[in-house]
Amino acid sequence: MKALTGLRAVAATGVVVSHTGVPDSLPEELAKIAQWGYIGVPMFFMLSGVVLAYNYPDLRFWEGRRTIRFYVARIARVMPLYWAMIAYCVAYYYVVGRHQYPVPLLQNVFAVQTWSGDIKVAQSYYNGPGWSIGVEMFFYLLFPFLIPYVARLYRRFGARGLVTLIAAMTLIVFALWTYFYLSGRSALPAADPGSAHRWLYRNPLCYLPIFVCGMAVAFLIPHVRGWSTRRHHLVQAFVFCYVFGLAMFRSTGPGWGTASYGLFFVAPFALVLVSLATDRGWMARFLATAPMMRLGVASYALYITHRWLVGKMPAAEFIEKGSGLVPYVSLVIVIFFLLLIAEGAHQYIEEPARRWIVRITRRPDVPSAGTVNTVADPRPLEPAGVVPQHGGGEARRA
Repeated sequence: MKALTGLRAVAATGVVVSHTGVPDSLPEELAKIAQWGYIGVPMFFMLSGVVLAYNYPDLRFWEGRRTIRFYVARIARVMPLYWAMIAYCVAYYYVVGRHQYPVPLLQNVFAVQTWSGDIKVAQSYYNGPGWSIGVEMFFYLLFPFLIPYVARLYRRFGARGLVTLIAAMTLIVFALWTYFYLSGRSALPAADPGSAHRWLYRNPLCYLPIFVCGMAVAFLIPHVRGWSTRRHHLVQAFVFCYVFGLAMFRSTGPGWGTASYGLFFVAPFALVLVSLATDRGWMARFLATAPMMRLGVASYALYITHRWLVGKMPAAEFIEKGSGLVPYVSLVIVIFFLLLIAEGAHQYIEEPARRWIVRITRRPDVPSAGTVNTVADPRPLEPAGVVPQHGGGEARRA
């Protein structure tokens, strides 16, 4: 399942470009694609459901030690670098003499800022992308309680039951969008506590259906391994054309904006993920190449570090304001340094901290639950049919 590792690189890069901006001279259709780069966020959430369900299909919340190890592994995977970025922000505020925000700081430390109705608390004071880690932690908390029911549905009704579940989750997302659109809340500014941005874009509850879809996709993977390569080609081409075509030729208005938070992409993302998980098809082959795999390795580090750094890079201000080739050169320079910093953060903070936490919490006489890579984990999945050792101890997954 190497393609899913490369897919993380695409999702993270999309989010980055949506924040760096693009040159004004870029064709409008391509600029629209860049502006919608944030759709990588719901992709991350669905992919998280896929990987966790793939590695822990039989986890139960009442399993005691194994469940605790699961939680420790999740914290070890995402929190050290997340906390390091918060520490960096605090230190920066101190050095420049900027006012600190004690309550928002605590909310960020415990990754609950995304529940706040104040957009500054959720996305501005201490490393904006951190809000999505609060969503992920909510999913991790619920996963041992949800997976038994998804597994039971699969055992009883097979693939049809899972497809029905995905359809039901899509309907829930549609119902949420309909409510916010018809009530006029789609048109409210993002800073409004009642806005669609607050609820549909950054509230964990509204993303839960997307995460559950990912869990269902994990159980569907064996059912598509029998597809012909031609079918995988067609499925991947269809989703590619759908996503990029929709981004390029979309209309404007609050309805389109809020639908892009998830509604437009639930079913297409589920379809392409189940296909890519087989590592077959033209898109899967591209995503499984060495450069894409390498980018996927540091995708979490890129995602969690980029937002704060972009505003501190002198070259960034020339991306949208420069003339001639200057904006394009500036964009390349900014992305290059973001990738360089992300690689360093992954190599020297993220991975060492993860290994250390797992090591100190591991009891010698009990096999470790270790780490299960999530949407941001750098290592690819085990090949199909290979059971992760010790319940996911050193499992390779997307």
